[in-house]
Amino acid sequence: MAGLPVTTGPISVFLFVEYGADFASQAALGTLYAMPAIAATAVGYRIAVSLGSGWIVSQLVSQSGYVGMVLLLSVFKPGVAPVFLLSMLSIVVGLAAMRSTGSRALPAFSSNQVLVMRMVSTTALVLIITTLASFLGPTLSGLLSTVLILAGVLAATAHREHGSAGGLAVMRGMMQGQIAFLFFCSVVWGLLPVLGLSAYLLALAAAGLAGIGVNRWEKRAQS
Repeated sequence: MAGLPVTTGPISVFLFVEYGADFASQAALGTLYAMPAIAATAVGYRIAVSLGSGWIVSQLVSQSGYVGMVLLLSVFKPGVAPVFLLSMLSIVVGLAAMRSTGSRALPAFSSNQVLVMRMVSTTALVLIITTLASFLGPTLSGLLSTVLILAGVLAATAHREHGSAGGLAVMRGMMQGQIAFLFFCSVVWGLLPVLGLSAYLLALAAAGLAGIGVNRWEKRAQS
C-alpha cells in the first residue's frame, strides 16, 4: 500500500485546486523523476541489511541513496522520454534488489506509539508539501511528494519489530507498488490539463488495474 499514491494522490489534488492543472501536471512528472531515487533507496537498504546493519544505519544508507540520486537527476535534468524510461528501469532494478526476501509470513502488530508516528508523518508530509509548493515549484514538489518518507517510516518500524526481514518485505512491496504509481502519475501528467479533475478518476482506475495485475503476478510467482 505504501507504493500506491496514498500521499501523492491527495497532494496532487491539492496542487491542482490551488495552483491549476499545468502546475499539478508538471508536479506529476516531477514525481516520476523520483522513481529512480526510490529504487536507489531500495538498493541502499538491501546493501545495508546485507552487511548486518540495524534499522537506524539501514535507513541512513537508504535515505542517502535517495538524496544522492535526486541530486544526480537534478544535474542532468533528463527530458520527458528518458524520465519514463528511467522510471520503468528503476522498477526492474528495485525489484531485482528485493527478489530474495522470501515469502515467510510475518505477524502484523504495532504499538499505539508507532501508529501515531506513522499518521503524524503522513499528515505532516501532505501539509508541508502543499504549503511550500509555490516556493518549491512543480518539479521539486513532485520529487518531495513521493512515498519515500512514508515508506521510510514503515520500513524502519517493520525492521525494528521484525528484524531486517520485515524491512525488506516493506521495501519489496513498495517497489511492486511503484508499477501502479507509474500508471497513476502518467495519466495525471498526460490528461489533467485536458480533462481537469476527472483525470484523477482515470488515474486511480489505471493504478488499480496495475495493482491487480501485480498482485496476480506475485501470486503466480510464489506458487
